[in-house]
Amino acid sequence: MRILFIWTCMLGLFACNSPKSQSYKIPLEEIEGMFSKMKANGVYTDTILLWGIFFTSDRKDHFDQIAKELKKQNFEFVEIFQADDKSYWLHLERQEIHNAKSLFELDKELYKIADKYKTTYDGFDIGNINKGQPIQRDTYVVPEEFKTIDNSKDDLPYLLVGNTAFDRFPHKAEFCNFVKVTTVFVSNASKTMLPTNEELNELDQFEHTIEMYLKENNIKYYYVFRDTHSGIRNFYIVTNDKIGATKVFNSIKDSKK
Repeated sequence: MRILFIWTCMLGLFACNSPKSQSYKIPLEEIEGMFSKMKANGVYTDTILLWGIFFTSDRKDHFDQIAKELKKQNFEFVEIFQADDKSYWLHLERQEIHNAKSLFELDKELYKIADKYKTTYDGFDIGNINKGQPIQRDTYVVPEEFKTIDNSKDDLPYLLVGNTAFDRFPHKAEFCNFVKVTTVFVSNASKTMLPTNEELNELDQFEHTIEMYLKENNIKYYYVFRDTHSGIRNFYIVTNDKIGATKVFNSIKDSKK
């Protein structure tokens, strides 16, 4: 078996080390979730990857027929092997680009082939087209993993939200420049001095606008924290480009928007 660079979450959904009932078919929502997790981990999903597919059965009588049929679709035979539970496995592969929908449509075809030859299609794995090499990924991507803490300060609610995934960021030491952005909102109607739903939407839009400016100027940054208290929202981002980020924020201020 070739060396693959695959996440635990993918293995949990699509691992090929134990047979599944053919009544189970991987739904589009799970495939979409897999692609989302891949992108969140910096995988370049819009490039050519090596997609392995697996069929399993307690007999290998029809494996040659499956391999021959799929060879017409440019799948290459990899191996037939027997697992510890004595079940047989057929492994094929093809180099291609997939998104969630195209992979879902391919799966539907493979389920039909499995039914035709009375075997089980057991899913797929993903590898680099250069076998033995990990899948290319952007190590600067930080997945979003927010945790919320509700506290109090001066007898008013004090809400804190942090992106705990940043703690595992391999380039954390490089991103030592913190930017603090403070926004005042009204909330006269609330004794808690927390934002109304309308103000929440405006605050979120404001933060998205800041992030959009940074992205458009190719500034690497990560949203790490925010706090909300007494009519004030602070949010914090970190960057490894102090000069570039400063220019972006000055341009926002100068625009008077």
